[in-house]
Amino acid sequence: MREYIRYFTQERSDPFIIEISGKSWCDGSYRIFRDKPRMWVLEFIVSGTGTVHSDPENLDYHPRAGDVYLLPPNQRHLYFSDADDPWVKLFLNMRGPVIDGLADAYGLSHRIHFPDMLELQSLFEEIYGMMEDRQLPDTLILERTELLVHRIFRSLGEKYRSKNRASEEMEKVKQYLDTHVGQIVTIQALSDLIYRSPDYLIKHFKAEFGMTPYQYLLNRKMVIAERLLRDTTLPVKEVAEQLGYEDAHYFSGLFKKERKVSPSQFRKGK
Repeated sequence: MREYIRYFTQERSDPFIIEISGKSWCDGSYRIFRDKPRMWVLEFIVSGTGTVHSDPENLDYHPRAGDVYLLPPNQRHLYFSDADDPWVKLFLNMRGPVIDGLADAYGLSHRIHFPDMLELQSLFEEIYGMMEDRQLPDTLILERTELLVHRIFRSLGEKYRSKNRASEEMEKVKQYLDTHVGQIVTIQALSDLIYRSPDYLIKHFKAEFGMTPYQYLLNRKMVIAERLLRDTTLPVKEVAEQLGYEDAHYFSGLFKKERKVSPSQFRKGK
């Protein structure tokens, strides 16, 4: 375990205070616990992985290379590095009304984990470079760091808002699919629903629900097909029509591909 740490002497009344800053080369022994700390903890993971546990959510996060995590003051937290793939990370422990205001302004007061923020590494590296340079006056380092932290918080806020918007859009698509299981729905129709491109739709829907819109709708159709085959005496042709398939043979082939048995075999319990 190795760390480079930089301290600053500042007045308690300063609006932007860096308690410590630096870089950690962690190992399996690295473990930090704080009970209601007074500062914000901002960290960028250069490499490796680990775990962050934060109250009151009582949730575990697993930041890895390219991720950022932000821990608010006055909340108990615990974080530790993976023993086999330990963190290398850049960190800032800060407090003061400037940080409180930025977190509130960008909606970050209750956000912990920000995956895939590789674009921020250069800003963290720039801060670390200033911390290493013992020739620069503290006032200049603090002034520049305050501006860079503002840029970091703004990027984190934009990423969160973008993800939140995408989540709302994908939920709208999911609800549409749920209410149109009996129809054939095209990707273009779904894209038009949210005024986005098909590529955008597929990428964000899969990120949100773990599958493409086509796979999601197909799964819903197969679940309903099973119910109709099990609980009704409808002919396979009518089951297919209930799900939007005019060609019963096509439906039967699709069902067998997904469920490994034909509709008639499923109905017989084979």
